[in-house]
Amino acid sequence: MNKTMLKQIQAHAAAEFPKESCGVVIREAGRLKYVPCRNDAKTPSEHFIINPEDKCDAEDRGEVTLIIHSHPDVPPAPSMTDRVSCELHEKPWGIVSWPSGEYFEFKPCGYQAPLIGREFGHGLLDCYALCRDYYEREYGIELPNYPRRDGWWNDGESLYEKYYEEAGFYPVSMPRKGDMIVMQINAGAPNHAGIYLGDGLLASVPDLHPAPGTFLHHRYNKKSTRDVYGGMWADYTVLILRHQRVPEVD
Repeated sequence: MNKTMLKQIQAHAAAEFPKESCGVVIREAGRLKYVPCRNDAKTPSEHFIINPEDKCDAEDRGEVTLIIHSHPDVPPAPSMTDRVSCELHEKPWGIVSWPSGEYFEFKPCGYQAPLIGREFGHGLLDCYALCRDYYEREYGIELPNYPRRDGWWNDGESLYEKYYEEAGFYPVSMPRKGDMIVMQINAGAPNHAGIYLGDGLLASVPDLHPAPGTFLHHRYNKKSTRDVYGGMWADYTVLILRHQRVPEVD
């Protein structure tokens, strides 16, 4: 990162403050250039989503070599969401803190968010992402990563009901270890899901040691937790889904 480009990135962060700025570094005609982009996040002071048109325009000009965003009023250390996003993009990331101007850069390194205690980021670290990660780590099952807008459950959509068969699930009446529990919490459609852990120990996830009747889930804007399944959680439940490829438990 040369001084001229860093000053451009800092100037963009200052112009957008207290919102997060975002942009990309491209290689155009053999030279690296910073391209500012619009932040489409609903809460731009806390998150960023690069405007897709801006990103496409930048990609038309040259290869994206670095993804940039700012951290208003906090150090440039990457959050859990930043690290997961970096892995998904398979590109180095740069973070500038403003108004301090500090800069930090990091690369994909195989990072995986823990199943318990992960931060929330809709579409990236949310209840469905937790279920996807559980099935991949515990059973080697890769569930589709369906696109989902924040607040879809209030807009007449019912994504869990729409896609569960396509994803390999079928409904059952009583949960066993590895089943997906789908809930409807203060919404017009099922909008929350977790994994029933039952009595057994997880073979490949050493940080989980479930007690009988517990389940793993990630509520909106909270950290993922393991809770006892029953009471209000059972009352919220509208579907118990079993995946065709999950083995039976003795």
